[in-house]
Amino acid sequence: MKIRNNMSVLDQYSSSNISKIAFYLLGVILLSVSSKVSIPFYPVPMTFQTFVVYFIAASMGIVGFYSTLSYVILGLIGLPIFAAGGGIGYIMSPTFGFLYGMVLASFIIAYFSKDLFDKNLLKISFAVFLGTLIIFTCGIIHLAGFIGIEKAIMAGLMPFIFSEILKIALAIFAVYLLIKK
Repeated sequence: MKIRNNMSVLDQYSSSNISKIAFYLLGVILLSVSSKVSIPFYPVPMTFQTFVVYFIAASMGIVGFYSTLSYVILGLIGLPIFAAGGGIGYIMSPTFGFLYGMVLASFIIAYFSKDLFDKNLLKISFAVFLGTLIIFTCGIIHLAGFIGIEKAIMAGLMPFIFSEILKIALAIFAVYLLIKK
């Protein structure tokens, strides 16, 4: 298989628009399902969504971003696909910052992953860590508007550090395996 520059893993493995649509839909479905697999913490539940965001954005590139953006839009228009339901009122939820952080992070990860085949493990890791920083910064800032910055850090970051490190490592490893295949 000849590797071409400036493409995502998805571009390398799929050349048809039908395949890209299927992967796009798969991304939305994975995000929806991963939001329902959660450990209930208050005010922020622990879900598998961030892993899915890291993985689909790094492996699918801009298609992963569109999946993430569509997931958030579908949840805001009322589909009960977020961890605690859905609807426009979710914007006023303490956890909404994590959702818009996922959209921003998926765009940044996709951008840095567009020429992933020229990148090494450190560059993949950089993109995912940058995405993590974006998600948690947005989430904590939004949450701080409800409970204050100190409590937001204690409730929105501290309980998730070890699980997030595991999700980051899994995502990097999975994307790296796709690249090397």
